[in-house]
Amino acid sequence: MSQEERVSLISELETLKNVCAGAQAAVTLDLHEQAALDRQASAGEMGHRRREREGVTLEVTVARRVSPQRSRSLIELTKALHDRLPHTLAAFRSGRVSEWAATLVVRETKELTDEQARRVDEGLAPTLGSCSEGRLQKRAAALAYEADKRGFLARHARAVRDRFVSVRPAPEGMVRLSALLPLGEGVAVDKALTEHAARARASGDERTKQQLCADRLVHLVTGVDPAQQGFPVEIGLIMSDRALLGDGDDSARVPGYGPVPAALARMIAALGSSREGEVSAARAWVRRLVLDPVDSTLADLDPGRRLFSGPLRRFVLTRDQVCAMPYCTAPIQDVDHVERARDGGGTTAGNGQGLCRACNLDKEAEALSTEVVTAADGSRAVRVRTRYGQTAYSQPPPLLDTTDDLGARAHGARQPWWKAGAGALPGVPDEARGEEEEAC
Repeated sequence: MSQEERVSLISELETLKNVCAGAQAAVTLDLHEQAALDRQASAGEMGHRRREREGVTLEVTVARRVSPQRSRSLIELTKALHDRLPHTLAAFRSGRVSEWAATLVVRETKELTDEQARRVDEGLAPTLGSCSEGRLQKRAAALAYEADKRGFLARHARAVRDRFVSVRPAPEGMVRLSALLPLGEGVAVDKALTEHAARARASGDERTKQQLCADRLVHLVTGVDPAQQGFPVEIGLIMSDRALLGDGDDSARVPGYGPVPAALARMIAALGSSREGEVSAARAWVRRLVLDPVDSTLADLDPGRRLFSGPLRRFVLTRDQVCAMPYCTAPIQDVDHVERARDGGGTTAGNGQGLCRACNLDKEAEALSTEVVTAADGSRAVRVRTRYGQTAYSQPPPLLDTTDDLGARAHGARQPWWKAGAGALPGVPDEARGEEEEAC
């Protein structure tokens, strides 16, 4: 194959990928519309409408192996393209634009009326498939503003109400702290941090401007200067005893973040900071966890230190780490029963699971059924069955990414039992074989 042929094949495959995404969107729309027809008799009842909407969300989540939030966005995308954006829809289905490009157009026209959105779509038609996704988004935003100049101020007022702060894991033991703020406030914050950094640099501080801005932000929010002292707060660092007290190199874990090297974990445990040699020691607490010696999942929790009430809730939060629904990685907001209490489910660690608010509402809306399944080797999982027959499994992730200190090498690594390969799946009825089985 010549280089020219390779380039041509890459282009053709990109078009094919977009065509497949367009076909997937069309089937998703059909699924949504047929589900509405299935519930037409009870369409006047809000609870039934919600159950159907969230039921379709769950089906898309399991079928596409994406988060529930992503599934909701995909369903909204298919409806908006079909109802309001015919030119973008045609370009999407023909492979000229990607799913992401279509999503950007939908976002920029979300607050417009149907007529205004169609005008924007018509204005975009000549450029669809001939410009980058970034330029397409800017063009869509400009056309949306021209279509509804007065509405821009009303949308801004609504956006101000949606201001928020979020934290996401970043590489190399860092986190990304983001804030969505009104224009004036965001500019004022940046100006204040920049002016502080300039004064500090003029006074001889050797830290870079960006380092000074970051440290000043932490200082203003927490009252603690990160360049001078650590933080006397509990951050839930999880590590083995040998990694903590010795020189083990097995990784530790910070709930809500992920694995960190043992050396970095020891530094945080000792100083309350990851800045070696720069800060004074902070108050640290140690909580004893009992892990399964084979797969490193949480098996027990020492309730000896009770800074928070409800050791059972704390156990579930520590064990599950993130939402226990398959493919969802949202933070846990609710701890609830796998088998409902009204159906006889006990309030125990084995029958508890941590869920985000949206997934817990989906469950209460009866869009799915859940049950605890115990394999022959004693491992625990939650089986989720959707209304349209899909099956997925959810099992708590290991608290530690290595089990050397827990005897795993002596016992042998335990393969997830729902991926055991040939033969019967231990503890799983024959009817479950061959179905889509995936752990979150």
